[in-house]
Amino acid sequence: MNSNVYMIARPVKWNVLEDFYKGVEGGLDKLAKMKELCKFRAEEYFGEPRLRKAEVNMEFLFDRQQQLNAEFIWTEENIDKLVRLDQHIRKLEYELYQKFVGIKKNLDGLIAQGFNDYRDYQVTGKIDYDEMYIDDEEHERKKDWVSGLLQDYANWGLLDWFTFGDGDEPDDPRDNEDYIFEAWGRWLKYDYFVKNGMTHYLCHLLDTHEWSLYSYSDIVEMDPRCFYIDYEISL
Repeated sequence: MNSNVYMIARPVKWNVLEDFYKGVEGGLDKLAKMKELCKFRAEEYFGEPRLRKAEVNMEFLFDRQQQLNAEFIWTEENIDKLVRLDQHIRKLEYELYQKFVGIKKNLDGLIAQGFNDYRDYQVTGKIDYDEMYIDDEEHERKKDWVSGLLQDYANWGLLDWFTFGDGDEPDDPRDNEDYIFEAWGRWLKYDYFVKNGMTHYLCHLLDTHEWSLYSYSDIVEMDPRCFYIDYEISL
């Protein structure tokens, strides 16, 4: 289970759910059960109503993903967008590697000078995504309730995880096959993925429900400018 489910324990926008479920077979019955689940009961522990909201929001995101993915068509334009996104993720992975190399040089230099408090360091990094990362009115309008849920639910740190410690060398993602999945299934239709594989990051974003509930249409419309690298040093 994604621990980020607690991040979406927020009030349910029933009008959004009603608009979605009225177009799904059996959707209105399911919606009625969701509303019943979220009814407040005075005798309950104060945290339980919030958790039920998170459960309803997560179920809605899952149903939405399944519905949109079933309707989605992998046109040439959509594949081109996905390829560009994969290429951008590779670029960010290499930027993170270069950042790691610089951090290692600085920390190892301090240790060599006798600053032993820096020994046994561990550095971890990830590629994060935030629609508000860029100063763009379009993205301010775009970040509605659903996009906020999707962003907060996604476990960005687990989509692909980078780390090294004292005495280790950072892995160059260009030389490390562990960062790439070979093409499989539908991706065997497309020369780029057959030749280059797909980054773990993009694969998990597309297909790992525990870490992401973005639909295919959400992913191909992601703005590359909203991805950025983040890292943490532990001593």
